[in-house]
Amino acid sequence: MVMGSIDHLPFKGAMGADWSVMVQQEFPLSGILGAHRRAAEADAKAVASNVSTVSLDVELESLTAFLMRVEIDRMGTVVDEQVTISLQVLGVTRARLAGGEGSAAEVIRAEADVARLEGQRKQLDAEAVGANAMLNAALARPTAGALPPLEMTLPIAEPPPVAKLVALALERRPELATMKSYAVAANEKVSVMDAMYTPMAFARAGIAYRMDTGYGGMLLFGISIPLWREKLAAGVDEAKSMVAMADADVAAMAKMIEGDVAVARARVMAARVRVATSHDKVVPLSKKAVELTVINYASGESSLVAVLDATRMLREARMEEIAAELATARAWAALGRAIGAVKLGIT
Repeated sequence: MVMGSIDHLPFKGAMGADWSVMVQQEFPLSGILGAHRRAAEADAKAVASNVSTVSLDVELESLTAFLMRVEIDRMGTVVDEQVTISLQVLGVTRARLAGGEGSAAEVIRAEADVARLEGQRKQLDAEAVGANAMLNAALARPTAGALPPLEMTLPIAEPPPVAKLVALALERRPELATMKSYAVAANEKVSVMDAMYTPMAFARAGIAYRMDTGYGGMLLFGISIPLWREKLAAGVDEAKSMVAMADADVAAMAKMIEGDVAVARARVMAARVRVATSHDKVVPLSKKAVELTVINYASGESSLVAVLDATRMLREARMEEIAAELATARAWAALGRAIGAVKLGIT
């Protein structure tokens, strides 16, 4: 502190005034400054951990946009396959009509099925434009920019045991690091309040001018005496209650992370079963059913209704397969987010 003082200013006469200029410096006799510094450093670490949390959320949003775009691509592939099959069926209906074995109604119905699938393909192309824009925006790129080929490969191995995943999550999750930093800051603030019991020393020095003696020096030493100890004790108790709250938040966050990991792993396991069922059983059987019904229809042993029903079942099976794959990818992404590393798989 820099202080100036006019100690005596005569109302009459021209002898001048008594004045002084002083500089005061306080000296904490406790570790309060170090506690303040450590508390500030802990708060800074908490803010940095919050940045990491936001980064993970941004990565997850980007991955979600990527999976949406992949889903549209794979659905387009299925529709293209169905268009090819429907055109084959249409060719068979026209051949049967030309041979006098079919009817014009069957041809029209087959043409309607082709038209519907072609319209669905155009719809997916339109949706792909919006998905491209969303993915580019999530990647902070121009929304109209072209995207590279989209490749997605699901992990083959199942996720590690829950105990290992929980250990990884407790080590990596920035939310837990944030809570721990706040707990450290709260403990340091208790040290700050405890330091209030310790006196504060100060020294004051300066120059002075007196009308009778002229210029001179000034020097003053002092020490504070904390008298209101009950108020100081209340402050310490409040700081300790904040420590208890921070510790409870850390424990609650750790328990929540443990639950998140367990749920996310279970969803990955369930999604893997769904993919295996669709890919290994349902889709191959549906393809076989289409092949047999088309052959039977061409030979007059089956009806067009049976053919269209078989192709519809194949289309639904393939769509279910895609949905299962994308659900598995999203489950892996959720598991990665739960352990603090957004990706399709655990490393």
